[in-house]
Order: sequence, then structure tokens, then C-alpha cells
Amino acid sequence: MSTPPSKPPSPGIRRAGPDGRPLGPDGKPMGPILLRDEYKNLVDGFTNDIKKELSKEVKSLLLIGSYVTAEHIAGESDCDFLIVLDEKASGDNFQQSMEAISKIVFKYLEDPLFGSIIDVEVLGASDVPTKGDTDYPWTKVLVAQRGKTLIGDNPFTKIKISEENIKMSAKEMALVYLEQLEEIIATDEIDEYDQRYLTVEAVLGCGCAYLYYHGEKEFYRSSAIILFEDKYRDKIDIDPIQISHRLRLAVKTLDMKDFIPKSLDFCKKVVSELK
Repeated sequence: MSTPPSKPPSPGIRRAGPDGRPLGPDGKPMGPILLRDEYKNLVDGFTNDIKKELSKEVKSLLLIGSYVTAEHIAGESDCDFLIVLDEKASGDNFQQSMEAISKIVFKYLEDPLFGSIIDVEVLGASDVPTKGDTDYPWTKVLVAQRGKTLIGDNPFTKIKISEENIKMSAKEMALVYLEQLEEIIATDEIDEYDQRYLTVEAVLGCGCAYLYYHGEKEFYRSSAIILFEDKYRDKIDIDPIQISHRLRLAVKTLDMKDFIPKSLDFCKKVVSELK
């Protein structure tokens, strides 16, 4: 996004306002704001490619995550796809199906516009949980149930999830992120930027686990901060969550002193409370 130059522009160059539109003689922006929605372009393109190349192999293609309800953080949130394969494309044919899907995904990973936001998960037909024990996290089932169907139907919508299963999955989720953060802190080879990025991921992951455990279901990482500030600020120190959220928004005027130690304390507190 361009900003007005600090000195008069050279002849033939029109000044631009904060939103990128050219400024008229009166100093006001001219013309409509034209924004290219890389998320919509990605959804349309990826869906068409899957239909064209894998119509027989893919039983369901779901769009999941914050973009479904326009709660995403543009340029930072992922555009998440969940593919469920047909029976014939699963099992012994799973690897072959994955290779075909990977070719399509790689096309978008190579594109600078989409490479940093596309995220694709693939499940075999038998991997979709029904009831009882499952290796697929129940917290992820909740997210999938809120997904938008792009191809086929949504096999998650009719799955019944007990509160016990949600709590169990939330505990496991929090522990994984705590272990991730402990490993990050113990590793000297990670540069400051990556360390901070991964710390934010761990904090938000533990934060989401905390919310799931306490019965919250209608939220995403991008909107979790609202619940913490409205309902949980008196129950747990939300400072690491607030800083993590602002870092995702690329806010630069932040007090980062002791952010990582405080983040570790936050994740340990979450894991301790969920036991």
C-alpha cells in the first residue's frame, strides 16, 4: 500500500492516498477501491483443478477455517482445504492419490500469491471418525463441521461429539503445543523471527485448546482473542494471547520484553489446568 510522498511528485506522476487510490486536485482519493482477493481466487482455482483432475478420487472437498466466515486475517491466515478420498482412492491406492493431489498443490505453492496461505489436509475414506476411539482429533472434527462444501458433501456434519471427547482432544492439543514451545526455546539454531513466529503458534494453539476444554466451539484462532478478553481475562493471564494476536496483525509497537518466558508460563498453565 503506497503513501503520499513527503515532497511534490515529479511531473507526470500522480500522488496516491493511503488506500492506494490516486489523489485528485482537491487531495481526495479518486475512483473505487479495487482489491484482489487472493483467497477467493485460490478457492476457485483449487476447486476447479480438483474437479478436473481428480473427480473420481475425491469424495469431498471442504473449505475449513476462518475464511469460511470471513474471520480470517488477510495475508496471515491460511486458506484451509480438507480432502476426503473415495474408498477406491484410499487404502492401497492412497499413495497414488496423494501424488496426484501433490502435483496440484505444488502448482499453488510455487505461486507467490498463494504459496504462503494454502494448506491442504487429505483423509482416506476410513479416516473420518464416527464414534469412539479415533486418531483424528475431535477438535478438528468441530472445525470440519463448520466447513463449506466445495465438492460432494460434508461427512462430518452428522458426527456426534461428546464433551468428554472434546476435553480429551483439547488436553492432547495443549500438551503438543507446550512440548513444541519447550523444544523451540531449547534450540539455539532457530533465528529470532522463526522463534517468535513459532512461539505465537504455540500460544494460540494452547489458547484454542483452553477454549475448547471450556465448551467454546464457535471460534477460530483469529477470533479467539475476543473470547479471552470477554470471558476469561480474570481466569488466566491473557497477555501472551493479546501480544500473539497483535503480532499476527503485524503491529510493530509492542512491548516484547519477556514475551517468550511469559508464553511458556501461559502454555504450562493451560496444560496444568486441563489435566
